[in-house]
Amino acid sequence: MTNRAKAKGTAWEREARHYLNQALGQYVDHWKDAAYPWKDPHDPDNVVRPAQTGAKDVGDLHARPFVIECKAERSIRLADYVRQAKREAAHAGFPFGVAVVKAPRRRVEDAYAVMDLVTFGRVLQALRNLD
Repeated sequence: MTNRAKAKGTAWEREARHYLNQALGQYVDHWKDAAYPWKDPHDPDNVVRPAQTGAKDVGDLHARPFVIECKAERSIRLADYVRQAKREAAHAGFPFGVAVVKAPRRRVEDAYAVMDLVTFGRVLQALRNLD
């Protein structure tokens, strides 16, 4: 017997990963028909699902410099998701955690990317330091 909630969550993680990789140009054209979707499987900018090892969760997706916690639940609890994303980013050694929350009955691109204001301020500072 399969766990329906776990299967739903895994499907959402996969959908978010595919959307981000396609949006970032990490996949080959017509990747859905290809035997392998990556332009370069070793590119550190690929959005990947990390293997969970050890007692500390390292998030659902790694999209350098973010750890992404994917959520597809009926009841949305933003504060819990943001706390979890920040904790898992720290476990993984990434500077930023973000929760990607599925918008009910909407397309993947309509999902919400959620972080606390402290994290958002740190992202702004990092982007401004690129200039």
